Order: sequence, then structure tokens, then C-alpha cells
Amino acid sequence: MTEPIETSPLVLVVDDDPGARMLAAASLKKAGYATVEAADGNDGVSAFGRFQPDLILMDAVMPGMDGFAAIREIRNRPGGVRVPVLMMTGLDDLASIQRAYEVGATDFATKPVNWVLLGHRVGYLLRSSRAFLDLAGSEEKTRALLRAIPDQIFRLDADGIILGLVAGQEHEAIPSYHDWAGRKVQEVLPAEAVAEALRHAEETRMTGEVRMFEYDVTSGPEPRSFEGRVVSIPDGESLFISRDITDRKKAEERLAYMAYHDALTGLPNRVTFNDRLVRDLARAKRRKEVVGVVLVDLDRFKEVNDTLGHAAGDRLLVAVAKRLQGVVRETDTLARMSGDEFCIILADQRDERNAIEAGHRIHNALAAPFPLDGQETHVSASLGISLYPANAGSPESLVKQADIAMFRAKALGRDTFLPFSEEMSGEVTERVRMEKGLRSACEKKEFIVHYQPEIDLRTGKIVGAEGLVRWKTEDQGIVPPGQFIPLAEETGAIVPISEWVIETACTQAQAWHAQGYAPFRISLNVSARLFHRYDLNATIRDILRRTGFSPGSFELEITESVAMRNVESTIETLWKLSGASIRVAMDDFGTGYSSLAYLQKLPIHLLKIDMSFIREMDRNPEDRTIVKTIIAMAHSLNIEALAEGVERVEQLDLLKSFGCDLAQGFFFSKAVPAEEFTRLLEENRRMTV
Repeated sequence: MTEPIETSPLVLVVDDDPGARMLAAASLKKAGYATVEAADGNDGVSAFGRFQPDLILMDAVMPGMDGFAAIREIRNRPGGVRVPVLMMTGLDDLASIQRAYEVGATDFATKPVNWVLLGHRVGYLLRSSRAFLDLAGSEEKTRALLRAIPDQIFRLDADGIILGLVAGQEHEAIPSYHDWAGRKVQEVLPAEAVAEALRHAEETRMTGEVRMFEYDVTSGPEPRSFEGRVVSIPDGESLFISRDITDRKKAEERLAYMAYHDALTGLPNRVTFNDRLVRDLARAKRRKEVVGVVLVDLDRFKEVNDTLGHAAGDRLLVAVAKRLQGVVRETDTLARMSGDEFCIILADQRDERNAIEAGHRIHNALAAPFPLDGQETHVSASLGISLYPANAGSPESLVKQADIAMFRAKALGRDTFLPFSEEMSGEVTERVRMEKGLRSACEKKEFIVHYQPEIDLRTGKIVGAEGLVRWKTEDQGIVPPGQFIPLAEETGAIVPISEWVIETACTQAQAWHAQGYAPFRISLNVSARLFHRYDLNATIRDILRRTGFSPGSFELEITESVAMRNVESTIETLWKLSGASIRVAMDDFGTGYSSLAYLQKLPIHLLKIDMSFIREMDRNPEDRTIVKTIIAMAHSLNIEALAEGVERVEQLDLLKSFGCDLAQGFFFSKAVPAEEFTRLLEENRRMTV
């Protein structure tokens, strides 16, 4: 249990996750609140009695006494009736939410919590709490304060007659205050709500329990949704509490929408696409019609991201989506499958020729330039189409064949539309060829390692380098990592490739050390397959012995998702490496869903803050807050913090002001071959930071 250190409004944070407590405390401190922390329900009840906080943040699921039991106990303690309690829960079922209200929670917030908005949420609850505490004043003042809260609260007698409005603001969907008294509830609420209210009023008079239900009001300018709660009070009366949950329902609908649609373009996503393809094929089979599946892949889209930035790339994707929507019918389905890849279902086609003509129209629609950031941007696409029933009968086969046709179009020079043919199955042969090439590439010395410097923001000097693998073939030149790494992961070729990269990078780093470019460390990311299915500890230690490279200068990077895939195995592996003096870095930190509590269990030396938070941090206050909090959290655990993807001086200035230790990104240098990195070291210059 931590002690409060300020006299500001005091918030008791009860959570078994120390990372969550730390982020909550940081967010609340920024909003002007003092905090006291408790690690479980029992500790929280004790802390309430000791400190009498102004508000409680209570986790729902904790070992020992959970949040529900803790709230119930606090409500029975002196002073515990009116303290507002915000329950933080990952449980999103109605029964758990109803249980939270029944034990006395004031409100609830689902996890992951938006830490940036937490202070505003706490402020709102504190203001509502103060309104109730001021009820001891005059009747007019009490009524005014009560009417300021967002809920409508009115009294009902046993016959369903409204005795008066107790609290709540007037709004267009509910009659005014003066119209309540003496009216039957049937006159002011929808019929279905009346039946529910009267039934729950009877039940709560018999059981004393709080009853809750939802209803809609459609008589106002726009439909609104409400949550009704019925509470029994003396003299056979009931309180009916009505809360406007329209915004919450819209948010829930939005979340449901996002589960089936692409967040960037608003198009159906892969899940929706697959469902509709199954439906359209079943209809086509009954009607004996043709269905076309068109796969659209933008050519060299990565160059747009690299030259204009990811924000411009996103705007281009949105523009492409709108362009494609303009050439497909309402009965067709246009979906964004991933990245720069779109897929279209051409349903209800009369014949194969009609479907292919539609595919040509889609291809031609992309010929005109796209206005982007004040200039015209040309982007071409490679398209492939497969046809039902001519090519295949199953959804999976149709998509696969459209994909093969699209790759064939790219191989022919891009900006091409091709129907699938059986001859294109040679693409499978090409995949086999690439698999064989991956397995022999190490022997042929086709892999190369590029190095990106890591800069100490306190001295401006290079203190490390991240090694990144590239594949240079005789016939294709440089093969992008995005093309061969997934295949290497899938086939297992990633294991010998990773061993080669580690040994090559350590040999090169040892050579740099021998030339006097010490001390600096080499950092390498390992794949999930290598980390979890291979004796990584023995492999790395053997390579370090062979190359003579110091273990203290070697840094292993893992992502949050890799670390959390098998926590116990991760802990064992990393502690073995740490015992050999090997450093461990958590890469892409902030993008996963792992518990921050595990940071205390893992021997982490460096947190690499994901570039998605750095990219707009000088323009986005939420990103700034997250970056600052991560840096502070890392330092509190004696862990260094490194910012990835630094591209602008404004980002750099903010990172320095936050006390960030290290940085890497194009602002300093892109990843370069060993000889070019040697020149960076030879210059022996201080980076301008």
C-alpha cells in the first residue's frame, strides 16, 4: 500500500496489476489528483478506512477478495455509502455489469482503460458525488443540484402513479418537471418500458434488490436509448432511475461495426468478405449464375509510405477505396483484406464475359491520378480474377486462384488485369522455388545485414546498432523482408537464417570493437518460432564463444506478443540469457496486450517505444502522454527507454524533455550496409541532437 503525497482530491486505486496502478497514478497526477494504491480487495478496504479517499478506482477481478466483494464491504463501512466507485473491468457481459451496480459501483470502465481520459472521468464522478453530498442544504438547492445530474429519478407508488421527479435534467424525450406529478407511468413512457417498470417495481418491493432493464423512446426529434433501474423505498414506493445511454449504445454499435469493417476505409473486412462470399456462391448455385472474385493489389505502395509518409499512404488508401466503390454495384462486395490489398465479389453475373468486363472496368478506374497533398499521385494496381463455377466451387479456392492471377499480373510488369488459368498454378512452383532458395541462401551468402545506429540522447553518440536482414538474389535483386520473412517463419527456414544473422552481426561487431569503435552494442530481433521452439540460449552463447563477441555487448530484442505467448517459458529463457550477461530489449512496446506486471518478472534492460506512438507525438497530446508515461514507468523499473522511428527534430526535442535515453530513426540514419556504418563510426562525430 502506497501513501498519498499531496492534498489534492484523493483517489484510491485498487488493482493487482502494478503496471495498471502506475499508469492510473500517472494519469491522475497529471489531472491534479493525489493517489493511494492498494494491491487487492482486502488491502483496498483497509486503505479506505485509513485514508477516506474522495473516489475509488476498483479492479473487478483480483486474487483473494475481488472488486465486487470489496465494494460491498466498503459500502457497509462508515463513510462508505456515498464515496463514488469506478469499477475497472475486462468483463463485458451484462450480468457482470449488473452485478457491479448491485454491489454499489457508481460506474464502470472496460479495460483496456483510456488513461488519457481517466482524469476527466474521475472529475465527472467527483462532481456528481459532491452534488449528492450537498443534499443537506436547502430544498431548492438540493433539488437544483439533483436535477444537474444526468439521470432522471422519479418516485412511483404501488399503482404506478408518478409522485414526482426527484432528480435529473429535462430533455426533449422526457416530459418537463411540472408534468410528472399525478400522472400514470403509462402516459410518459413507452408501453414496453411501462410493463418492465411495473413488473420490476413489484419484484423489488418483495426482494429489496435493484432491478435494471433497457428501453427506447422514439417520440422525440431522434430515437434515444435509456437504462432503467428500479429501487424499492419505504411506504410501498419505488424509485425509477432512467439514464440516457444513447451515446454508449452508439459506441457499442460502433465497436460491433468495427469488428466487421476496416477501421481506415470503412469497407467490409476479411470476416465480412468471407461471409458474403459463402452467401453469394450459395445463391449463384441455386440460380445457375456466375460469381467473380477480383483481388486488387496496389503496385509499389511501400514507396508511397517511404517517400510521403504513412499518413499520406493512409489517405491514398481511402481515396482508392472511394474510387473502387464508384465502379462496383451495390450488390457487389468491396473489402479491404490487408495493407494495400482489396478484394471484390462480383455477384449475380450473367456469364463469365460479363464478370471479366467488370474486372477491366475496375482496373481502368485506377488509371486516373489521385490528388494527394496538393499534387497528383499516380498509383497502378495488379488485378487477378477467378470465376465460379468455371475455376472453383469453394470460397477458399476462388480467393486463392484470384491471388495467383494477381501475382502473375505483377510478374508480367504490374498494372495488369488477368483472369485465372490453370497454367498459373506454376505460381505454386515459384513458391517452392523460393522455399528452396531460402534454405540455400545462407550457403550462397545471399543474405546481408544492414545496421541502423542507436543514439544516446545525452551525449549524441552512437552507442549501438540494430541489425536487420536483407536477401539479395542473383535474379531478383533485393527481396523485401515482408516477402521472405513470413515464408521463412512458415517453413522453418527462419531458424538457420536467424543463426546466420546472429553470427554475421556478432562477427562484424567484434571487428568494429577490434578497430577501436568500442564500446557499443549490437541488437537483434528474433522470431517467435526461434524463440519458443529452439534452444535459443545455447545457440546464442555458442555463437558468442565462436566469434569472441562480449555477451555484455549483445542485446536480444523480443516483441510483447512473442514474450506473452508462453509466459513461463519466456521468463525461463530470458533469465538464462540475462545470467550470461546478455541484454534483453522489449521491442515495439505499447502495441501488445500483455500485463505490465510481467515487466517486473522479466530481466528487461531496454524498452523500445513503438514508432506508432512517436510518429505524431509532436502533434497529438494523447501520444505525448503515452510516451511520457512509458518513459517514466521504464525509469521507475530501472529500465532504459529507446524511441523508434524518430524522423523530426520536434519529436527529438520532446523525447529529450521527457528524459528518454536513446533513439533511432531516419532523423539520424536509415539502416545501412556494414561498410557504410563503418564510415559513420570513422567520422567519430556527435550526432546533432
